[in-house]
Amino acid sequence: MPSPLGHALGGIAAGWLVSSGASTVGTAPGPPPSGTASRVPWLTTAALAGLGIAPDLDFLVGLHSRQSHSLGAALLAGLVAAVLARGARARWAMAATAAWASHALLDWLGDDSTPPIGVMALWPFSDAFYQSDVRWFLAIWRRSDAAGFWTHNLTAIAWELALLGPVVAALWLWKRERTLIPSSWRS
Repeated sequence: MPSPLGHALGGIAAGWLVSSGASTVGTAPGPPPSGTASRVPWLTTAALAGLGIAPDLDFLVGLHSRQSHSLGAALLAGLVAAVLARGARARWAMAATAAWASHALLDWLGDDSTPPIGVMALWPFSDAFYQSDVRWFLAIWRRSDAAGFWTHNLTAIAWELALLGPVVAALWLWKRERTLIPSSWRS
């Protein structure tokens, strides 16, 4: 299962991808203020990263990979975001839902070595645990006394950066370009 860094990148990518104006999530629609180089607000980006990591807070109560790692929890996160958002409620709700759901997706695609294996992805409709046959992400080792702990975890994080970093960078460039070109110029 990916590291917090991998989950943060996944949350950012998913949030930016699903909201039609992800670069303006949480801001008023319209052109950027004069002198603004980019309309990708860093506070919103940090919130999406936090939402991508948030399901792992279940470690604190000993229920890792359970309800918080589900589509049901992602929908609840989106509902809370819609209530808290002032401007673009639907857009922010979609981005928040996608950022939270990205956690379950990445864990589903990760190598899980701690029972119960997989994630409870379909809660509240099912209590079953799911894990993909394809493992894109290495398991992050939690026992720091294990031989090779640092080498393994740094390799896992480097792999996450190699997979997810270019996706986030491409989405950032795409969103940035979309905000710098007036909509009347786009076909």
